[in-house]
Amino acid sequence: MRHFLFFCSLFLIFIDAEAVSIHLGEGGIEKADSLISTVSVEISKVRPVRALELATEALSLSRDIRYSKGKAMSCFYIGQVMSYLGNYQKSLEYLSHAEEERYSRDNPIIQSEISRIKGQVYYMLNLENASMREFMKAQAYTRKIKDKQERDRFTSLAYENLAMAYSMIREKPDSSLYWMKKNEQLLSTMNDSLSFRNKINLYAHFGEYYTKQLQYDSATYYFHKAHSIIRQYNYPYSSWLYRRWGDLQVETGKSDSAMVLYREGLDNLMLTNIKNELPEFYTSIAEIYSRRGEEDSARWYREKLQQVSTELGESRNEAAEEAFSMLLGEERKMSHLKLQGIISLVAIFFIIALLISGIIYRKLVIKRKKKESEILVLKQKLSDALGEVIELAKRNSSAFLPRFNEVYPEFSQNLLTHHPDLTNTELRLSALIYLNFSSKEIADCMFITHRSVQTSKNRLRKKLGIPSETDLYQYFKSFTSLE
Repeated sequence: MRHFLFFCSLFLIFIDAEAVSIHLGEGGIEKADSLISTVSVEISKVRPVRALELATEALSLSRDIRYSKGKAMSCFYIGQVMSYLGNYQKSLEYLSHAEEERYSRDNPIIQSEISRIKGQVYYMLNLENASMREFMKAQAYTRKIKDKQERDRFTSLAYENLAMAYSMIREKPDSSLYWMKKNEQLLSTMNDSLSFRNKINLYAHFGEYYTKQLQYDSATYYFHKAHSIIRQYNYPYSSWLYRRWGDLQVETGKSDSAMVLYREGLDNLMLTNIKNELPEFYTSIAEIYSRRGEEDSARWYREKLQQVSTELGESRNEAAEEAFSMLLGEERKMSHLKLQGIISLVAIFFIIALLISGIIYRKLVIKRKKKESEILVLKQKLSDALGEVIELAKRNSSAFLPRFNEVYPEFSQNLLTHHPDLTNTELRLSALIYLNFSSKEIADCMFITHRSVQTSKNRLRKKLGIPSETDLYQYFKSFTSLE
């Protein structure tokens, strides 16, 4: 009963722990999802440290409440931020963590996104074949997305990545154009309110592609299409378009128009605070002023270029250091939790082993006590039977020998096996000697003289064939294991 109560208490402890986890999870899931949504916004604003801080917080919370989606999305965003910070090893490590989560295994959307970011990381590591494989996998995963709107949205992103990959990795403009055309066809079937961002990117890519192909009219056409969508939806991010459109004006010798577009792009960057695009603008503007012979202006923008490059480098280093500190803290916490888990498991196994040992020991004790009890009962019965046999012997009753054979069957059987020719009188004498009767007691029981008992013993010794120095009592005791 004590063991049963102990097991019940353990069970209740585990139930209580699970209940606490469920209680925490009720509000924790909502908080984790909110944090993850904010991370996405911070990444779009190119604020890696804040994004990483929130993603790490979401990851810690999700691990505490065992929220697989939260762990998968947090690890994915950490991997994405680490790729932005240039720590590709950590990026791949956390993308792998995201990939291993149960939520990811059942969700082709995040599988596609993980492959997309991995493809970008592999490209930065000059692993071009691996990069292409990941981009192709990202596109393949989109086919498994059940919801049509979501499938079209992420398929468009996959086509966009493949178009850029074939342009930058394979340097196959025709293949790049093929994926852009497929993307254009897909986007034409989608709701503009959901797909306008994809269209802006696509048309800007078309413009860049046709600029490189020296098809300036087509390039202008697509830049205008991208610009009209930006104006239609008041989309806040337009610097990437102005940068490529300005390059087209430079190619066609319209430096004034290029300068207007570059300045539009710079104004947009001041609003979005995406500083990592500033170096390209400053470089292009400095080159225009230099070609015009306006070296003072060119020098001013080169100084701005140097300044912002230094700021970006320092900012990236600070962000990287802070990021590493955050991740190190989280990893230490996870190591501590793993150690605690191992210690808990060892403690549980130890307790179980003690319980099992206790149960086995208790069973052995019970079995031993039962055996001892049986032996005591047997000895008591034997003692009672011995008293009866002795009483029959003292009365010289004819029932003595039959009763003796019942009480000591082992002795009787072994004696007759070795000496089958013994008479009843000799068997009676052997029984009395086995019972350790003295010669005087034997004489009283058999109603003969003490001398006659000695004579009978000598005759029995000769018939049994044992030497005179051998004690008859010890000889008879050798026929039985009972003491």
